[in-house]
Amino acid sequence: MEDSIERPELRQQTPSRKTAVGSQILWFFPHVAAVYLIVHFCTPWLAAWTRGTLLPLLQMPSKSSSGFEFFFSHLFVFSFVPAFFAGLVNARFKHMVAEFVWVVPTAILAYKLITFPAVASVFQSPSSSAFHQYFGGGFLIAEYRDWDDFWRIVRSNPDMMRGMAQVSFTAPFYAGVAYSAAAWVSLHTQVHQKVIEKVEQWEERKFGNHDPSE
Repeated sequence: MEDSIERPELRQQTPSRKTAVGSQILWFFPHVAAVYLIVHFCTPWLAAWTRGTLLPLLQMPSKSSSGFEFFFSHLFVFSFVPAFFAGLVNARFKHMVAEFVWVVPTAILAYKLITFPAVASVFQSPSSSAFHQYFGGGFLIAEYRDWDDFWRIVRSNPDMMRGMAQVSFTAPFYAGVAYSAAAWVSLHTQVHQKVIEKVEQWEERKFGNHDPSE
């Protein structure tokens, strides 16, 4: 009798577990999309705001000769920071798959590094040439005056093309690592949970929970 009672219970639990795993896997793609949206929208906006508003406010003018040069030279910070804070939001959703977002941009970047069509020279090996393409700094890009000047710089300046390549492939790698690290922190530590509790307590004090029957 006991076996006949336990078996239906196990059969009832199995579909729910499969559903939970399936929903977690489906949530992986929105998290990956969030990383790329951060890179393509938040990262350039943060760089422009920092150079045009924050640094002058702090009386620390940028030493870069152009906005693109400043942006590309500080790509790690402007992609890592917003992605990390976005990953902390996962504390409310508790999606385990968010910890593995880094896999997609890392795999793409690794493929670009391996297949980079570099030609070895006396001063630079193919591997160092690929590394310089996707991780190197030292950008020299002048400020453009109009759109014709902008497209001229894009076509003629190799540093401009190298910077755009880093935005397309290296910045998502930075952001993916940051997003996954923040997701891990939000799931395996109590730091962000305490922040959420404080926010919820503040909302309760401000708005209150009134019983409609009172």
